[in-house]
Order: sequence, then structure tokens, then C-alpha cells
Amino acid sequence: MDNIYKTVLEVLKENSGTIHIVGGIVVALLFILFRNKLARGILNVVSLVLFKKDETKKNALKKSLQKPFSAFFVVTGIFLGVYINLKFPFIIKSYKIAVILVICWAMINYLSDNLILFLHFGDNPDEKINTTVVKFISNILKILIATFAVVMVISELGYNINGLITGIGVGGLAVSLAAQDAISNLISGFVIVLEKPFVDGEYISAKSIEGTVVEVTMRSTKIRTLDDSLVTIPNKTLTDDVIVNISRMEKRLIDIEFGLLYSTPNELMKKCQSDIKEFLKSNEIILDAPIRVEFEKLDDSSLNLNVFCYTTITDIHKYKTVLNDVNYSIKEIIEKNGAEFAYPSTSIYIEKK
Repeated sequence: MDNIYKTVLEVLKENSGTIHIVGGIVVALLFILFRNKLARGILNVVSLVLFKKDETKKNALKKSLQKPFSAFFVVTGIFLGVYINLKFPFIIKSYKIAVILVICWAMINYLSDNLILFLHFGDNPDEKINTTVVKFISNILKILIATFAVVMVISELGYNINGLITGIGVGGLAVSLAAQDAISNLISGFVIVLEKPFVDGEYISAKSIEGTVVEVTMRSTKIRTLDDSLVTIPNKTLTDDVIVNISRMEKRLIDIEFGLLYSTPNELMKKCQSDIKEFLKSNEIILDAPIRVEFEKLDDSSLNLNVFCYTTITDIHKYKTVLNDVNYSIKEIIEKNGAEFAYPSTSIYIEKK
């Protein structure tokens, strides 16, 4: 037995180089061949620990990290296979750099596929406006991760990163000063997305614009005006202004003023007022209260009546139709009662001498 043992040891010593090479190849091949199974096994455990019964998030985690984890085991297998035979410092350094890059890839992959599941505002994660801000946040985080990875790689290569970090800081300051307007628009975009004063498809009115919102991005908002022009407005311009969201009105005001001749008798005016009020009360799209038809004032050349009420129709186009019908009906009532509308006039008196 001793002789056999000594013989085996001598054979191993004489062929140690070959054994190391074969061993390295075997280890590398095992990792490469079983990379997918190893990745799936680890991801199954991690997803179960993190998300328990949330199948959507578990599947999203496994789908986005499968390839990076498989790549990690390939890199690890190649590293072990080489390091068994060549124990050089640069091999360890190369492995560290490869791991940093794989981790960076995994984080970017995960952000691209899954951030929408975690960062959404409101009950519906598929809302376009929510998707816009999540994609923007995702892109910012990707840039930060990539920058961090570059700094780590440079550090592993033995370069002093203090000067690089200082340069990045100075460069970032210079860029931020040069792009103040762009940054202001981005911040305003966040305000619009978070507070939601309006969303796509709603009709809004501001000091500088009125129309239907077509698209909200992080930098600007596109609005389709009544004359069918597509206007792009920087977000800062909108957030600095008073925004009236007409689409979210529960009712719309009808406020009409018109004048009758000074020769109109009081009884006739009261009859016109009464008939107009009855018409408004009988109209299904006019709210029952408040309804006011009042003798507003004695104007220069007319006795002014004011009609004040609300309609349940809020859509701008339908509202214009309602206003049109109400005006026609008022005109018909005035004419039916034999009253006459006043028009601007001037009386000139010539004194005889």
C-alpha cells in the first residue's frame, strides 16, 4: 500500500501542471454548463425571501436578473479555471472589474424592467403620466449607476479617483449653471406629475394658453388649442401660471347680460324675467339652483337684465352648444313678449336761441 501511495504521489508531482490545467478547465466548464441552473436556483430563493407571495414582482426579478447572474457564473468559472493555474494579481483585479460590470448590468436591467412596479403615483401604474416620470427616474438612476461603475473600475486599475471626482463635481456645477432653465423645467415636470393639475386629454386654461393637453413630458407640455395648433410650452411656464382645469369642472357658469329699451314697461320686464326663469328651470341640463334673472342696472342706453345659472355640461364644445341654445331661447322669449332689445345710442339736443 505504501508503495502504491508513493507511486501516486510521484505521478501527481510529475504531472501537477497537467492536473492543474485539466482541473481548471473542468471547473470552468462546470460553471459554464450549469450557469443557468445556478442562476435560477439563487434567484428563486432571493425572490421568495424578498417578495414572498407577490408573483408579479418575483417573476419580474427573475426575468431581469437571469442573464446577469448567468454571466456572473461564467465569469467566476473562467476566473477559477485560470486562477488555479496562474495566481497573478492582475487576474484577481480583472475578476473584480468583471464582477463590477456584471453588477452594474444587473442593476440597470432591474431598473429598466421593474421600477414601474415600485414607483408609480396613483392606483393605476399604467397611466401614461406615471410611466413618464418613472422612466425619467429610471434613466437618472442608470446614469448614476454607470458613473459609479466607471469610478470603481478606474479605482481598481490603480488610478487616483480623487481628481476625477473633483473634476466631475466642477463639471456638474458648470453644467447645472449653464442649464438652469432645463433643470427648472425638469423640476416643474416633477411638480406636474406628482400634483397632477392635469393629465393627457384634459382641457385647461392658463394665462398664456388654452386647449387640450396632448402630452406631458418631463421638460414640456404639448397642448392642442381650439384653432388646432399644437403648442409646446416649457413646464416652468405652466407651473408659474394659474391653471384652470376645465375638464374637472362639475358644472359650468352661464352668465348672460343684455339690455331692453328704456321704453319697456316694468310689467313687461317682469314678465320676460319670469318666462326666462321658467325656461331655465324646465331645462334638464340647467341646475335648479342657483338660477337668477335680475334687473342688473340702468345703463346709458338700456335697461340691463342679467341671467345667471349653471349647466351640468362641462365639455367646452358641448358647453358652447348649450350657450348657443340658451341665447336663442332668451331672444325668442323677449320677442314673443313684444319687448325690444336696446342698442347703443346717443341723443343729441339742439337748444334754440
